[in-house]
Amino acid sequence: MRLPCLTFFLLLGSLPSWAAALPKEILPARETFEVGLEVSDKQGAERLKTLGDEYLKQLVGIEREMQSNAQFRALVTVHDEWLRFHKARLMPPRLLEDPVELKELQALTQFRLLQTQYSNELALVKLAEHYVQELSSVRANNEKQGTASVLKTLDEERDRVLGLVRLRKALDLTKIRPPASLDAITNSVADAGDNDRVRRVMELNKPNNEALQATIGYAIRTVIYEDTSRIKARKSEGAGSRGRSFDGMVLYTPRITIVSQHSEVPSGSKLVIEYFSKSIADRLRHRETSESVLLPRIDRGESYTFEPKGLQLYRSEQVTTIQRVGVSRSYGGNEFYGLILHLLDPDGRVLLQRFSPQSLDRELNVRPPDK
Repeated sequence: MRLPCLTFFLLLGSLPSWAAALPKEILPARETFEVGLEVSDKQGAERLKTLGDEYLKQLVGIEREMQSNAQFRALVTVHDEWLRFHKARLMPPRLLEDPVELKELQALTQFRLLQTQYSNELALVKLAEHYVQELSSVRANNEKQGTASVLKTLDEERDRVLGLVRLRKALDLTKIRPPASLDAITNSVADAGDNDRVRRVMELNKPNNEALQATIGYAIRTVIYEDTSRIKARKSEGAGSRGRSFDGMVLYTPRITIVSQHSEVPSGSKLVIEYFSKSIADRLRHRETSESVLLPRIDRGESYTFEPKGLQLYRSEQVTTIQRVGVSRSYGGNEFYGLILHLLDPDGRVLLQRFSPQSLDRELNVRPPDK
């Protein structure tokens, strides 16, 4: 990869004085490196743009299919995604679960983007690695001749390359290989950290007859994390129809913070958590189970945050598309509805009670259940 002679001499004329003093035998390698940087970025940007344009094109296709099948809600979702990506040109941080066609397209596009970006950055890293090796080889030859000024110039050139911000970025992006298969994205584990789980803040309610001492003495804050990484997808196809099904366990984990505002929580106190679900099919509410967590001493003005075991619930969904008929969906299993929290002292006396949503006030007892 060589520059035309005129362009190359113009490039040399724009170099720092020490760079212009580079040995002649290294100049072709330097030319290859500098041009390679520009070409690599240009070609990489073109590849990513092509993938983005293809994503927008396929979104339009899905949108038309939704319109033909009178799937209005799905149509709106796909249209919103087209507008978002057309403006931002970035994939969303998390795949959309519905409609399924959009989730599958996003997974495929994300897979291709990660593979392409990794290839682009790795090419740049190898380009720099080759140039540094050439610098080392030329330096070794000149070191035998004892030319100190040339050695200094070669070292400065090496330091310049190693310090390039663009190269540092490429090194960071190639530390982790992208997923080797599409399934690794579609069924990605969502419980690796808070950023990989769906987070929902819960507004807790207090009993109507709560004593003022309890209200000002303690406070509880709660968020719920929903982990769907255990949901598995399956496909089936027949004459004029295709189906997709999803089923598996969903883990709901609360993160609870207890605050001792004006009263301490004695060592040996506990928090009893009642978990409630609702049926996806008939929307009926169920009390699933309860969990007890032993607490340390929480002094006045201090707080304590923890995550209990949480609740696992089974969920399933079946989507069938029949040509000229439309799409049918069926759902099964349960989803998280709410919880009741009971803060008890070591003797079992209730210090504080909270619940969410408001409708669970009818399920609230003076004392928590034993099991």
